[in-house]
Amino acid sequence: MTITYSIDHDQGYMVAIASGPIGWEEVRTHLLAAHLEGGLRYRELIDFRAARPIWSSAQAREIAALFTTLGQESALGPTAVVVSSDFAFGMLRMLENMLDGVCIVKPFRDYGDAKQWLRDPRETVT
Repeated sequence: MTITYSIDHDQGYMVAIASGPIGWEEVRTHLLAAHLEGGLRYRELIDFRAARPIWSSAQAREIAALFTTLGQESALGPTAVVVSSDFAFGMLRMLENMLDGVCIVKPFRDYGDAKQWLRDPRETVT
């Protein structure tokens, strides 16, 4: 349904909140908008607890391809995604595996753990 975000260029950090069903188009729109604003190179924390992924396996490959294309244009910072369901965790793990070598997108069940992971640069370097 929606992904809203804010970018703090001074801190090099982006925060996003997703709600409702989130499909390929919502992810694509978010990535392209954040890319245009220079936010994809920063660490990103996505609160996905009120969202539900509805992209297909084929669309997950399209998401991975878009990350790959954007990563060729500029660096991609690590992304922590906080989820509230086993299904969302599994979908994000699938995406994490598809993005191996491209960028780091890591699902978390706990908001504090996700924030801590993003604070520790040793954990987020590829």
